[in-house]
Amino acid sequence: MAYAALEVLADRVRRDLEKHFAGRRARVRENLRRLLHLILTADVPEPLAELADSAEVRGLQTHLHALERYLQDECLIPEALCARYKYRTSEARARRRYKVSNRAWDYFHGLARELDWTPELHVPLIEYERYPWHDDLEEHFVSLEVMLDSYALQGMLISALEAYLSPRRPRRKGYEVYGINLGMARSVQHTKLRDGISITRYISVMLSQPQLSADTEYGAVVPNVRSLDAILKATTTLYPQYQAVGDFHSHPYDDLYVLEEKKGWDYTGSDEDSNILLAQTMSQLGQHMHVAFIVAIARCTQRTARGRYRGLKNTIQLSLGNCRVIVAAYRSLGSGRLTKSNIRIRLSGMIP
Repeated sequence: MAYAALEVLADRVRRDLEKHFAGRRARVRENLRRLLHLILTADVPEPLAELADSAEVRGLQTHLHALERYLQDECLIPEALCARYKYRTSEARARRRYKVSNRAWDYFHGLARELDWTPELHVPLIEYERYPWHDDLEEHFVSLEVMLDSYALQGMLISALEAYLSPRRPRRKGYEVYGINLGMARSVQHTKLRDGISITRYISVMLSQPQLSADTEYGAVVPNVRSLDAILKATTTLYPQYQAVGDFHSHPYDDLYVLEEKKGWDYTGSDEDSNILLAQTMSQLGQHMHVAFIVAIARCTQRTARGRYRGLKNTIQLSLGNCRVIVAAYRSLGSGRLTKSNIRIRLSGMIP
C-alpha cells in the first residue's frame, strides 16, 4: 500500500529530530510531542519553530515548513481529529467528511500511542478557537442564543438615534456610532446520536457602552483600539460580574427604501475586517468576542410592531420616533470572521 503524504512529510521531520537528539531519549519524545501537536493544529509549536530557525538541525526547517504547508493547504486531518475528539463525532463520519485516508489516520494514532498520549483526554483541552481553520467546525457544532436585555437594547438604540438625528457641524447628516457590549456567557453541551456533541452558547447582553473616542462619520466608524482597555477597566470595575461579549455599531440611511435596497442590516467586508482586528485585540486583553450587533436606522413615518425583520431570527425590527430600526446580531467566530448561521436574538416579551 502506498505511503500517505502525511507519513512521508512527518517522518522526514522525525528523522531530523532523532538524528539531532541521538542518545537523548527524553528530548526526542519531547519534540515528537510537538510534532504531534503540529499534526493536530497545523501550527508549528514555538519551541520547534525556534529549533528549526536556529539551523542547528540540518534540513529541519525545510521539512518542517513542507509539513506545515501540507497540513494548512491540503490535508484536513486536524479538522477530522478535532471533530472526532473535541466534538465526539464518530470516527467513520469524521474521516469521511474530511477525506482522511487509513494510513494517515493510523500514522497519527500510532505516534500518539508511542508517546503515551491519549487523544480522548488531551484533544478537548486544546484551544482550537485560536486557529482560523476551526471556524467551520465552530459554525457547524456551536449555536448562539443571544439573550438581549432591554436595558442593553435601549443603550444601543439611544446612541444610534442621537447620532442619526444630530449631525455635527458643518455636516448635514448624522454619523455612525460604535460601542462595546458587556454581559455573561455560558455553554451547554448536547449529545446527538449521529453527530456527537453540539454546543449551545448562551450570551447574555446586559450593558451597551458607546465608545466616545471612536472615529465616526456618516458612512463609517473606526473603533479606537487604544481606548478599549480603558473602557474595560472602567466597566468591569463598576460591573465585576460582566465580561466583554461583543460590540455594536450603527448603519444610518436617508430612508427605509435605501436601507432595504442596500440590506443595511447586513455586515460589510470592512465590518468583518474590523471585527477580525477587534477579536485579536480583545483576546490580548483576556476577552472573547461572541456577537457583533448592527443597528440599521432610517427615517420612516410608517409604524411597525416590534418583531423579527422578514422572519430572520437574528434580527429585531421596531419603530422609534419617526425612524425604523433593524437590529441584527452576527456570530463572531474564533478568528473574528462573522456569520449569521445558527444564531438567534431573544428579547423579553418576544416570541422565540
